[in-house]
Amino acid sequence: MFNINNENWNVLIVEAYNPILMRPNGLFTLGCCDDETKTIYISKVVSGDLFWKVLCHEIAHAAMFSYDVTLTDEQEELIADIIATFGAEIIDITNMLFYKIQGGRYK
Repeated sequence: MFNINNENWNVLIVEAYNPILMRPNGLFTLGCCDDETKTIYISKVVSGDLFWKVLCHEIAHAAMFSYDVTLTDEQEELIADIIATFGAEIIDITNMLFYKIQGGRYK
């Protein structure tokens, strides 16, 4: 479905209580990213803006796996949350400024 650093990844929508979504503490999550299968799994109960955020969060994990970024679990979760929460705004501002600067309209 998509490629990061020459690795092919898939996205599957699964039942809310699919074992793949179970965390080590026994609780279920809304999404997960499996580096072994190169698959992002998202619970079918997720929709709308929350779906976008969960998908973005899991793609951030996929990128970290594909580029062999080594972090603690806590650091990895923090970065994925920052990207999923603020990434679109950061990219929008960057694009706006980049095109202004490139076009000579930024002062």
